[in-house]
Amino acid sequence: MKKLVALVLAAMLLTTGCSTQAPEAAGGMKAGTYKASAAGFHGDITLEVTVDAEKITDIQVIEHSETEGIGAAALPELVTKVLDSQSIGIDGVSGATVTSNGFKAAMEDALTQAGADMDKMTKSAESSSATKEEVTLDADIVVVGGGAAGLTAALSSQQNGNNVILLEKTGVVGGASAMAGAGTMATGSQWQKEDGFEDSPEQLKADMLKNGHNNNDEATLDIYVNTTGAAFDWLVSEDGANVPYERDGKPTRSYSGTGRGAGVVSSLADTFKTAGGTVMTNTPATELIVDNGVVKGVKASDDAKNYTINAKAVILATGGFGANDAMVPEAYKQFVYAGHAGATGDGLKMAEAVNADTFNMEFVNTQPNSMILPSGLGQYCNPGVGAAYSASGAFLVNQDGVRFANEKGNAWDLMQEMKKNSTQYLIMDQTSFDAFNKGMTGSKIYSDEDVEKWLANDGEGNPFMVKADSLEDLAKKMNLPEGALTEAAAKFNETAAKGEKDEFGRELTAPLSEEGPYYALQQYIRYYATLGGLRINDGMQVLNTEKQPVEGLYAAGEVVGGLEGDVYMGATLFGWAVTSGYNAGNAASAAIAK
Repeated sequence: MKKLVALVLAAMLLTTGCSTQAPEAAGGMKAGTYKASAAGFHGDITLEVTVDAEKITDIQVIEHSETEGIGAAALPELVTKVLDSQSIGIDGVSGATVTSNGFKAAMEDALTQAGADMDKMTKSAESSSATKEEVTLDADIVVVGGGAAGLTAALSSQQNGNNVILLEKTGVVGGASAMAGAGTMATGSQWQKEDGFEDSPEQLKADMLKNGHNNNDEATLDIYVNTTGAAFDWLVSEDGANVPYERDGKPTRSYSGTGRGAGVVSSLADTFKTAGGTVMTNTPATELIVDNGVVKGVKASDDAKNYTINAKAVILATGGFGANDAMVPEAYKQFVYAGHAGATGDGLKMAEAVNADTFNMEFVNTQPNSMILPSGLGQYCNPGVGAAYSASGAFLVNQDGVRFANEKGNAWDLMQEMKKNSTQYLIMDQTSFDAFNKGMTGSKIYSDEDVEKWLANDGEGNPFMVKADSLEDLAKKMNLPEGALTEAAAKFNETAAKGEKDEFGRELTAPLSEEGPYYALQQYIRYYATLGGLRINDGMQVLNTEKQPVEGLYAAGEVVGGLEGDVYMGATLFGWAVTSGYNAGNAASAAIAK
């Protein structure tokens, strides 16, 4: 859990929006400080709200487990909105809806305790102007999207001497990158050479083609494998982006950003803004400005203003389309979405409006080992399942109570077997359950308090997590056929006692305990990153349907299609974000300098 002095952080968060008139004061409140909690994305958000008889005077966020760079970054803005408007009838922070709803629910509880007139306190703040102001801005380069790709492109462009404006449609920068682990491929980098890891662009390309089942676009892949080393060198060097990354000197193909994805995007944003870059949050781009086939800027808007932003080049870094149900292929809708709420395909649609080419749109990245959070979104369980399988005899069963795959095998193979089931459950004894939760809480995915609450729900709501003293009672809670789970456990333990591989090829090194308690957690296939998108050339220019460059338009990150084929390879999505952003910034800068 994290402690946050919300008012101090609020002053540090860049926001834009219309001026508002606060509703009539609630009046009649009992002066004092009131504590309240409500469910956020990963756990409870706990507030201390101070009021006098007429108004809210202070809001402190005491504890939360929200995602760094997304929900955590939204909390200070929510505090400011409520204090300024003296209302909880505020709009939430775009891109952090679950956090916003949890914050407002906790505020409502605290104000109810204070005896506030809730009809007045929930009244929406009224806009001070009915007509938006028309504003024209000029820049050398406009970057659309504030994730790792967009921030890298903005900083790269800026370091080439350009005046850069970055537009982010949500209330906080970071996007899907803030949710990532920030494992970053570093093939050909100086660190990799110094640490003694033997690698080459040719080997990386071969590995990615094999992983992506040869559905990759080789032209895009060539850009990546041949430039990722130089991009990583720039990313970590003092003369470049100077982003903190973990390094222990051991030979490795990839490195992880300090503070995961949230730490990387925070560092990039701070460096860009400190050097004079402009970040406009809550400001979605709506269309590209085109003159005689040349992209000359973008149109955008916030709550108060419409912007015409003239630029010599535009870099699209708007991410994927996993959160746009209309764009997601039908085959994937049976799975649970675990990506960023802002991934709605905006950049793709803007580019398609100027005849840009898209391809591989049928491919969406899916992965096994996932649970559903109370918010309804999917959450990867990799830190937990790996620990559980190593600690004791944990295993998976399907809706019939039968094991069906090597749980520790290749993720792709496991996922193909999961697709044959209607559902599946991770079965654990106390040792493996403790290891699972240590892995998950250690990765700050949820808290021990969350686990207590979910077990108390006894299978009601999400996630489905249940406990029983016997396998028979556990099976009843899971609605499994009588005797099936007991039989699966007995067969598992018989093989484990022999120290042999089972019928699926898993080497069983430990049995499931003969004594309870036992636990079950429902498991799902999740989807998040979309793998299709815009087609680009080696100069990062977006190509039209005739495979010719759209002059003035560049792209980076997940909005670009073809890199991964039909499934991503570890450390390459984040690696592509920073590599393509770096390349796009350099390419656009070189083009406008001619």
